[in-house]
Amino acid sequence: MLDAPDILQSFLTVAYLYLSIVCIVVILLENKNPVRTMAWVMVLVFLPLLGLFLYMVFGRSFHRQKRISRKLKSKIYNCVSPQLSRSIKSISADSEVVDRHIGLIRMLQKSGEAELFANNNVDIFTDGKSLLDRMIADIEKATNHVHVEYYIIESDETGSRFKNALIEKVRQGVEVRLIYDDFGSWHLKRSAVKEMRQAGIKLQSFFEIRFPYFTNKLNYRNHRKILVIDGKVGYLGGFNIADRYTKGLKWGYWRDTHIRFEGDGVAGLQTLFLTDWMYTSKKLHKTPRFFPVSQLHNNTCIQVVGSGPDMDWQPIMQTFCHAIHRAVKYIYIQTPYFLPNESINNALETAALGGIDVQVMIPYRSDARFVYEASLTYIAPLLKAGVKVFQYTGGFIHSKTMVVDDEVSIIGSANMDYRSFDQNFEVCAVIYDKEKGAELRRIFTDDRKKSRRISAEAWQKRPWWRKLIQSIARLFSPIF
Repeated sequence: MLDAPDILQSFLTVAYLYLSIVCIVVILLENKNPVRTMAWVMVLVFLPLLGLFLYMVFGRSFHRQKRISRKLKSKIYNCVSPQLSRSIKSISADSEVVDRHIGLIRMLQKSGEAELFANNNVDIFTDGKSLLDRMIADIEKATNHVHVEYYIIESDETGSRFKNALIEKVRQGVEVRLIYDDFGSWHLKRSAVKEMRQAGIKLQSFFEIRFPYFTNKLNYRNHRKILVIDGKVGYLGGFNIADRYTKGLKWGYWRDTHIRFEGDGVAGLQTLFLTDWMYTSKKLHKTPRFFPVSQLHNNTCIQVVGSGPDMDWQPIMQTFCHAIHRAVKYIYIQTPYFLPNESINNALETAALGGIDVQVMIPYRSDARFVYEASLTYIAPLLKAGVKVFQYTGGFIHSKTMVVDDEVSIIGSANMDYRSFDQNFEVCAVIYDKEKGAELRRIFTDDRKKSRRISAEAWQKRPWWRKLIQSIARLFSPIF
């Protein structure tokens, strides 16, 4: 006869087996990438209890769960003045670059609901201190509203300076709204949040980490970096609000890329922010004052593209693929975390084999060692195909950019990895302009002077134990 402890143990064993089998069935029915599916099955089978916990936190799918209905989104889009919305026909009549990339533009309009806007001035920043100074200066000039959305905001010197600038604007009667990711901003002190709320800043945290509700959302983070000032000035890119982005790390300079732009394209960034605000606050703001008409007149065209697990498609990943396939001369890529999916890998290898000058720049030293080791396993087949791979030695490169043929520039928050493509909420700007493309190319070539090129021969001579570590790390790359 079984005693109470034996009965309890049997019950827990059966319960665990039942939950594990249910999870495996759910994973199979989701029809994810086969490699990713197999990785999760292996975790559940070979890591009892821990595997189940990891799946509950990191594995449950948020895909196809619409955060906001199309009907509600349309109410925001309808606030964009007809004077702002430029038809493909009217822009392409004045822009040969747009004409050549009309397929990419139309694809993003359908998959990412990303409108094309002309009449933009774009400045590229690669230094965190200079960027912060310019952001603060623009915030100080705000007269109507400041909209902020960041993955990381910390309570250090940089964060305090940014916080104080926002509080000062509220005191002057300017509306300030701020969305921060609850996981990414875990160094943001509660006292700082309380201070901002009491000052009058309207704050929302994205996917709050509160037990037990965090378990199905922890893996889906808002990785966007957005700043909109009076609907006239927009910022996006790779920099967050923390000291390491402005002062660097103990072991090196923090090299990143961000853009500041004025013009009609700010409406696209504003629309994305208001969509996120509507989701987090459950309040719809459709006032036309958020969408002023720009007085700029030029042919620099922009699409602001958002992506996330709630969308039917993966527009940023599709942007990378489309731009790579359309390349004629060269493709230059910078990314801190290089865990490409099969589509990106095939596109890069095909381009290189076809004679396109494909160059990829990754860090020599990283802030995420496990991901870094996994990323190195993707290099060998690229080298074999003729891709030139460089490791940046001037510090840590956190830049997320791609430039193709001096015509298409992609700058944003998305890394070239599974998480950015499949799990994070990301944003990027696709810029159709020869001058900006040439500028981004020059930035890449300057960074190349501070980099070392990896040769296929040297890569094959890595110690066997290093190869083993990297291969083990790669097994978990579809998950992490």
